Amino acid sequence: MKKNNSNNELDAFVNLLIPPSLVLLLIVTIIELFYGFSQGMSIFIDFFDLFVIIIFAIDLYFRWFETPHLIPYIKKHYLDIIATIPFNLIFLGLEGLTMIRALRGVRIIARVSRFAKFARYAKFIRLLRFAARAPRFLRFRKHVKKAKIRKVQPHEKQMKGVLSFRVILLITINSIMGTGIWFLTSAGAKHAGPASLISWAILSLISVYIAMCFAELTSMFPKAGGVYEFAKQAYGRFWSFVIGWTTSIAGSVTIAMLLLGALQYLIPIDYSFTYVPVAIFLIVLFSLVALRGMQTSTVVLVTFALITLVAVIAIIIPGFLNFNPENFKPFFVLPSMSILLAIFFIAETFFGWESAIFLSAETKNPTKVMPKALIYGTIVISVLAFLLAFTAMGTIPWADYAESTAPLRDLGAAHFGFVGGLIFTFLIFVSVIGATAGWIVTAPRLLMSLAEDKLFFTQFAKIDPKHKSPYVSIIFQALVVSILVIVGAGSYETLLHILIPLILIVYSAVLLSVIILRFKKPDQPRPYRVIFGKIGPLFTIFFMIFLLVMFIKETHGAMEMLKISISLIVFGIPAYFAIELFYDPKYVHLRRELMAKMHHHYHKKNPMSNRLFDKIIMLVGPFNSKKRLVDFDCRTGVFIKRIVEKGLEYKEISAIDTSKNELNHFKKYLKLMDSKHRKRIKVHYRKSWKLSSKVKKSDVFVSFNTLGYIENLPLFLKHLKQRLNKNAKFCFYIKNHVLNVTPNALITENEKKVKNLFKNAGLKVNYKRKKRMFKEEIFIYGSNN
Repeated sequence: MKKNNSNNELDAFVNLLIPPSLVLLLIVTIIELFYGFSQGMSIFIDFFDLFVIIIFAIDLYFRWFETPHLIPYIKKHYLDIIATIPFNLIFLGLEGLTMIRALRGVRIIARVSRFAKFARYAKFIRLLRFAARAPRFLRFRKHVKKAKIRKVQPHEKQMKGVLSFRVILLITINSIMGTGIWFLTSAGAKHAGPASLISWAILSLISVYIAMCFAELTSMFPKAGGVYEFAKQAYGRFWSFVIGWTTSIAGSVTIAMLLLGALQYLIPIDYSFTYVPVAIFLIVLFSLVALRGMQTSTVVLVTFALITLVAVIAIIIPGFLNFNPENFKPFFVLPSMSILLAIFFIAETFFGWESAIFLSAETKNPTKVMPKALIYGTIVISVLAFLLAFTAMGTIPWADYAESTAPLRDLGAAHFGFVGGLIFTFLIFVSVIGATAGWIVTAPRLLMSLAEDKLFFTQFAKIDPKHKSPYVSIIFQALVVSILVIVGAGSYETLLHILIPLILIVYSAVLLSVIILRFKKPDQPRPYRVIFGKIGPLFTIFFMIFLLVMFIKETHGAMEMLKISISLIVFGIPAYFAIELFYDPKYVHLRRELMAKMHHHYHKKNPMSNRLFDKIIMLVGPFNSKKRLVDFDCRTGVFIKRIVEKGLEYKEISAIDTSKNELNHFKKYLKLMDSKHRKRIKVHYRKSWKLSSKVKKSDVFVSFNTLGYIENLPLFLKHLKQRLNKNAKFCFYIKNHVLNVTPNALITENEKKVKNLFKNAGLKVNYKRKKRMFKEEIFIYGSNN
């Protein structure tokens, strides 16, 4: 059995249509599962689901031609066959039946009870509908790629180690301290009284052990990706993206939460209208600092860290002078279980290790310095937090201290009077803002690392050549956090409750990776090894689970917040497949086909400008009757048309393109030319970057907006050298807009990388770049000398 050409085209179209359709279906399924839809919207989604079933059925029809025997066919495609069963229509029928019976009821009470019963089972039905669609999503397994492990990440070649141990230690302390040390000492007293000191001691020991786990991983992989890099090594590409996605969301939520918390603490509620503009101003300010690179950022972050340390020490020392031992009698005032309960309420004090390790690539001797900074920084915070809780309850009776809404302000007032309270209020604000600045500076390194592995748009991996900062990621983060601040204004507690499950899940994944890598990569050098590395992290994960259980038990509305947190993580799954499809060669080619069609219609009215044509001719000319020209990816042949119109001499032109449609358009134009041009212009279709053997060696090689899409640039350039005559000239023209998302964006926009590639291929090259508002032009030209 054979398929005709039209069937081949339909088969190819259906195969391209299925994955993006599944991405959309997965997104709406997640929304439906976690948040629900109205009845009308659910019906619309069911129809979309039916559309997916139909294209699956069409695909199965074409697969029969490949395996025209029933048993082998079923064995090979049984999951796709299950995916075509319209379970969703069955559940749609059940829901409709429930409503019809309710409407037919005679008594109002019976009708209401039936609707209540329907509502009670609505969540269960949503779960069933999700389960019914699950076989379709298994089709995605073809698009899960293996992780590409590099010994050296691209950013390591540009970002140099500038941070010393003392600097990274202070930045680590600044990143971890956040708001917890200022507000949670009173929370510990509230839930365990003086015995909360035991809670602080237990939590400190656990936190130091977690820091030791981070230290081992950082000593193995001192890269800017941090937790994403650990996950990539332990879990592979898919799960590392999900963990990186979760960490990125947690980082944005943390920044917004810290800003709003600091402003709510400093500015009275009557002036709450100032929260958003002040927060956005601070985001822009610290983003500008981050853009200036680590030299400038270091000064700012170290200053904030020193202010924070001075503030804590300044409130602890007077506490010893005003200490009253009677405040600790009796020591155990609440049941012993309250000590464990207090651990949950003070645990946030030690969140933030992931922020510090994003700077690993910019630290001197990171394999030794980063582990020491993480461990020593955590010990310093543990000691300060314990002493602060100890002296605070020694100064103010624990029952009074437990009810304080601004504990450090009250302590400042107790030690230094009313003015002291105001001063410490401001110092706390500055400290919290400093933690925010730390996150704004460090977090964009995660997006940069994801982009380097093409798990985010490659443009986000760009590093400013002067300041060595990931400037695109910094700007993007500033926009996202600004939006989050606007949406979450006045919702500090809501943001905190969304953040806690995200952080606990990320930390659990990091801890588990320590165990996995001990077995998966036992020979990997570990300059620092955590004790009990094969069993200790497991017990620490149980501690994380305990914290999550306590969060659900003790926090009002925790299940709703947990649902939001989990949904944010789950949205990472369609995001992963969407980005994989975006850079899949088939979809890159499809986008180029669509752009080619737009290009064709545009150039009907807007041919190539004289300025651009003259520039190209100047770079590859002069032309004469002995020269052969190759127009690589000629599209509609705009450049060739101008050559003909201008009457330039040539021996032969080879018009080459990947789009058959565009070549057909050009062939129609070619028929209108006189015979001397028709005989000397050859049209070639290419399936790969290699030139056909039918294309003769050329004297001139031009290409428009192609270099960013070539899959293997080093091999292509070596192949190009072989297909050029001696002293032949070439020119690659690239026109980019504000966000260049071509697969090779990081290469084509980097003059040094481009020159090295051409030099290694044996080609002499020049690089000229002309920037304009929201767009740029790049000319890469030279000769085969």
